[in-house]
Amino acid sequence: MSAPVPSESGLNLIHDRQKAKLGKRHSLKDLSIKLGLLMVSTGICLVLLEFTVRTVFPFFKPKIQIPFHPTEDNFSLGPISKQIRQATPKGDYDILVSFNEYGFRDTKDLRDSSERDIFVVGDSFSMGWGVEENQRYSNLLESKLGRRVFNISIPEDIRGYAKLVQYAEKRGAKVRNLIVGVCMENDLRDYSDGKTAAKLLKGQQQLKSWPPFVERIRRWLWSHSALYIGASYTLQSNSTLRHLLERIGVARNIDRLIPNNEFSEQILISSCNELVKLATNYNSVILIIPSRALWHGNKIEEEKKVHDRFVQLLRKAGLQVVDMRPTFEQAVDPLSHYFSTDPHWNPSGHAEAADALLAAFQNRQIRQKADPY
Repeated sequence: MSAPVPSESGLNLIHDRQKAKLGKRHSLKDLSIKLGLLMVSTGICLVLLEFTVRTVFPFFKPKIQIPFHPTEDNFSLGPISKQIRQATPKGDYDILVSFNEYGFRDTKDLRDSSERDIFVVGDSFSMGWGVEENQRYSNLLESKLGRRVFNISIPEDIRGYAKLVQYAEKRGAKVRNLIVGVCMENDLRDYSDGKTAAKLLKGQQQLKSWPPFVERIRRWLWSHSALYIGASYTLQSNSTLRHLLERIGVARNIDRLIPNNEFSEQILISSCNELVKLATNYNSVILIIPSRALWHGNKIEEEKKVHDRFVQLLRKAGLQVVDMRPTFEQAVDPLSHYFSTDPHWNPSGHAEAADALLAAFQNRQIRQKADPY
């Protein structure tokens, strides 16, 4: 028997279905082509914008966002003999920072130093993050005391500070009098692992446990894209947009920029012992830089406990301590000495520290007239 012949209406239905399938395939193909063209054109535009930003606004280049680099001895230095821009998109500061041939933010030559000079070592606070060079407590102390003060501070920790001093000495620095700026936000840790901050950072970067996805993207863009940095500065200059970006995790608010301490006697003792190793080799003064978490956040009591116990341990070890917490708390608002959207001291904080150090040096000179500090 021969197969039934489809009726004309059946043939039309089959034809329509085939036509619909072909039309759908063509639509998907057209859509794919359009999306591809959109992605290619968007990519080209982004590349052109990236090139334009790097050309017209070179201070947004990722490589000049103060790239501290680890040395072979596992401590960090600044960019050698370079002047770069240091700014925050939130508007607290926008300055030029110059580094000398040694990688320090200082105009003086280490080889010209004498045993009467004073050296300051510490992290970004002591380096003067966000303030002009002449506004730092080291520079203010120099003018008030009438003695040269060399600043060899770079973002590091207590063990890194010792390496910075050794590095300076190997390059001609005659270090006898030393101010160690201890940051209570990130200098306290268990130093029994024998590692420096630079080595710890390198190890953290090699960990397989990645940070959250958005944070991974943000870090990559910050280290590769001038367009992203420029857009970030522009958008965050508007407080409403900045709060929106902070909510979705693209920008970091002040709470995310401040690490919180948890009380640990082991960590405090280890940090104290590490500081004693450095300080006892010189005529040393320990400048305690309080965490702003003492007056902000939900762990104020814990921070006070950590702060008080650490200062107690240092004094019990025989170190001369200048604690800025009581001085700051004399103000109506202790946080008035810090930037509003950045954890570092503003010029007011540095001025208070310079005055407190000046008083400490003058008192010591009175006690030791035969051999002034």
